[in-house]
Amino acid sequence: MLIEKFFSENADNISIGIANINSKAGNLSENKKKIIEALDLFSKKKTNLVIFPEFCLSGYFWEPEKECRPYMEKACLDCLTGWLDEIVQSYVNETLQYIVFNGLIKDRDDTNKFFNTSIVLDRTGNYFDKDRTYKKTFLPGLEKKYISSGINDTLVLETAWGKFGFLTCYDICFPLLAQKLVNMKKVDALIVNSAWRKQGKREYKGLKIEEDSYYKTQWDIVLPALACHNQVWVMAANAVGQQHSLGGLDYCGNSGIWAPSGINMIKGSDTKEELLILHNIGIVHEVEAERKDFCYIDDFTDLYRK
Repeated sequence: MLIEKFFSENADNISIGIANINSKAGNLSENKKKIIEALDLFSKKKTNLVIFPEFCLSGYFWEPEKECRPYMEKACLDCLTGWLDEIVQSYVNETLQYIVFNGLIKDRDDTNKFFNTSIVLDRTGNYFDKDRTYKKTFLPGLEKKYISSGINDTLVLETAWGKFGFLTCYDICFPLLAQKLVNMKKVDALIVNSAWRKQGKREYKGLKIEEDSYYKTQWDIVLPALACHNQVWVMAANAVGQQHSLGGLDYCGNSGIWAPSGINMIKGSDTKEELLILHNIGIVHEVEAERKDFCYIDDFTDLYRK
């Protein structure tokens, strides 16, 4: 299903596609097919930048490790360079200039570990260069078993429409990462690749409050807060449904785009696959407009400069 909206009538502004999809853990060939189908539509609709969820090619880790690890070795992005080159040749052009994937790259210093890595496919062809990738910093639960932290790593993509910084899933829970990108790197937008699940029980017996999908609630709170607290755009692609993991997890979707005010512009389903397109977004203009009356960066700097 496609959800398509127009932010403005100015065709010189950027059009962004976000895949709210459900990759299948352990099924690389089917995931490739799904990505191709999405790119066909995004290309047809003349998007300029496309964002896919975390682990969009492989799906998420599962137990037992002896079954999961051999598959993940084969699904590494650096084992799929030929396929990635074909994607660039087939889809990247003057209109669709950037495709953001997330997946695994082998850690050459620790052969038992990977890096959780976001890459940008573009016309440079340099999508594995250190200054063209972002390695996830904060690692939850099972990921620590397989993945090395990319601590101190950053990626800023400079485009004709503005500057874009990168965060991956659990990273959004740590405000300092976003603040560094906004305050020091001066980004206008944050791109988030995620595999964020619904389940998470919280109970407050005295008030007779019980929440069985706390993590979905957290996702719905953090993304707009990330945008308005930093006065930047947030563009997040999240996995949706239960096939992304073999462990029975249900991923909450709700991919979307939030303006620097924190107000949502377009949002995907929390149960089904959808492709989202927001056309003609005035990235820099809206950041400047949001900061015209109250600029958090300037006010913070003024106070602590004294």
